[in-house]
Amino acid sequence: MSIDTAKGILGDATVAELEAGLRGTVVRPDDAEYDRARAVWNAAHDKHPALIVRCAGTADVIRAVEFARSQDLLVAVRGGSHSIAGFSTCDDGIVIDLSPMKGAIVDPVRRRVVAQTGMTWGDLDHETQA
Repeated sequence: MSIDTAKGILGDATVAELEAGLRGTVVRPDDAEYDRARAVWNAAHDKHPALIVRCAGTADVIRAVEFARSQDLLVAVRGGSHSIAGFSTCDDGIVIDLSPMKGAIVDPVRRRVVAQTGMTWGDLDHETQA
């Protein structure tokens, strides 16, 4: 099923090509999990993106940005989906969902941590308390 956007139509083959180049997943408006995947913490922002790309790593982020650029789509980036102002979602564009990216490297000696962008404070606390 093709997806209508403010800028045009995304065909099934175009979206399938995006998905084939990802380790993560693409959520489309007709997918069962779409409403859950598009929801953000602040329910005042009830947006309907054309696609949600759940990134598994940096290469997926790059691929999603390139796809959005090639299709002239508005981009919203989501970490933990707590953006009070609603910047982590959009209508008719692409949400680049970083929430699956929850890796962390903790150096207890130097008291430093390198965290991926999908981590919430709870995730980070869990890793650093260990």
